[in-house]
Amino acid sequence: MNFLKLAWRNIWRNKRRTLIAAGSLYFAIVFALFMRSMQFGSYDIMIENSVKMYSGFIQIQDSTYWVDKSMDDLMEFNADLEAKINAQNGVIAVNPRLESFALSSFGLKTKGVFIQGINPDKDDQMTRMSKRLIDGSYVENGENGIVVSSRLAEYLGVKIGDSLVFLSQGYQGVTAADQFPIRGIIKLAIPELDNRLVVMPLDIAQNYYSAPGMVSSLSLDIEGGQHAVDGIAEGLRSALQNTSLEVLKWTDLNAVLKQQIDSDNASGLLMLMILYMVIFFGILGTIIMMTTERMKEFGVMVAVGMSRKTLLFITLTENLFIGLLGTISGLVSSLPFIFYYYNHPIRITGELAAATEQYGMEPLLGFSLEPMIFINQFLIVLMLMGLTLVYPAYKISTLKVIHALRA
Repeated sequence: MNFLKLAWRNIWRNKRRTLIAAGSLYFAIVFALFMRSMQFGSYDIMIENSVKMYSGFIQIQDSTYWVDKSMDDLMEFNADLEAKINAQNGVIAVNPRLESFALSSFGLKTKGVFIQGINPDKDDQMTRMSKRLIDGSYVENGENGIVVSSRLAEYLGVKIGDSLVFLSQGYQGVTAADQFPIRGIIKLAIPELDNRLVVMPLDIAQNYYSAPGMVSSLSLDIEGGQHAVDGIAEGLRSALQNTSLEVLKWTDLNAVLKQQIDSDNASGLLMLMILYMVIFFGILGTIIMMTTERMKEFGVMVAVGMSRKTLLFITLTENLFIGLLGTISGLVSSLPFIFYYYNHPIRITGELAAATEQYGMEPLLGFSLEPMIFINQFLIVLMLMGLTLVYPAYKISTLKVIHALRA
């Protein structure tokens, strides 16, 4: 305790130098936390919009469906298969879907659309699609009606109560042609989906495509989100290994999104490395200056009987106090702002918002409260402070008392 008190008093003998060193760490921590939290928060929003609201974190399909996405490669969905999947740890619900493309028409306008046949009650518990209604009502089981995305409705010039005509190819080459009344309009965050999505009840879609009891995929609602995908997927592969079914993770279903996240994360790590490199050399310069100025003091302490190990321990403790002062103050002051923006994401506007939407992303800057973001920055700063101890450790271990007393 006496050594700790001595180290604490030593760092305040020169308040300006201590505050400069701690201040540089403070601003590094604040900048790093905001940058990484914003990055991971934006990734969470992208994954939420692209994965949870559309594909799901895990899908089960026939092994031949993923290549061509042909209606002839549908799979049969029954109670036994559903029970086998639900028996896996981490699986909350199995959402059967029948998805395909069709040509839609209203008046003189036509457009290719993506039809998604779902079980409205079960699927909505995962996607929360009904929360995005801007007009009308959501589809219900057995109801002969559809919900269309807002940009598609705007392009075709349709409103609630109008009917859309669809033409497509059904199961085993059967022609699929029918018209459906519009029950609701939803606004989706992903522009690509908002331009073409049509949602209808699963039984209606199966009847339209002449595929009773058939689905294109099973989208799974799971516990733990993206962090639990690998373990649950492996368990499902083991359970379904003697079938023709294939288990696909969200990274398989959204390869482009995964590449975008990995690329952006790599650039963020590079910026972080540059920041910490600058901070490291700034702190190292301060430590060298502090050590050089105190050489006579070190000589006196060794001359009166203090061991070099004890002297090194006191110096290490001083650096640790400075590091903790900068990092803890940075963490404490950043957390309220990050928590606020975690609950209130920043909406991008203007040309930047348009550019963001072109990449298929919602123009939002979210923040993350992932604990490892804070832990990693704390550990990195402590590691940098540890590296700066190399110089004073070398100077103390090679200290010549006579030369130091004459300094």
